[in-house]
Amino acid sequence: MTMKLKALLMSALLVMIVAATPMSAFHFGLSRSVPAAGASVEPPTSVTLWFTEEPQDKSISIRLVDSRGDLVGSSDPRQDGDDATQFSISPSSTLPAGGYTVAWRGIGQDGHTVRGDFGFTVRDR
Repeated sequence: MTMKLKALLMSALLVMIVAATPMSAFHFGLSRSVPAAGASVEPPTSVTLWFTEEPQDKSISIRLVDSRGDLVGSSDPRQDGDDATQFSISPSSTLPAGGYTVAWRGIGQDGHTVRGDFGFTVRDR
């Protein structure tokens, strides 16, 4: 096999690897949450988010909004002591049944601000 053919094959392989890699591997974003997006749950005592990488210091904002669009009182985001990608908030009181939106924002190590949101439902007890 010639050097030119080897270089061409290596380039094609690299393109295939990059194309198959999820975008979340390249940028800061939400990895998972509890409650999960779309979940129907008992009233949670906390909302926990895991990000794809450790964000810049003091850049995480997490807001809980009810189905009327009103902000729900909660604690400030707390970073887990053992996992720098994990942040949580606790509602100030027990959440009544209904739909909720979690709106989050953070800044990745590359300096890009990323925001997103997802919903979950608190079911009747």
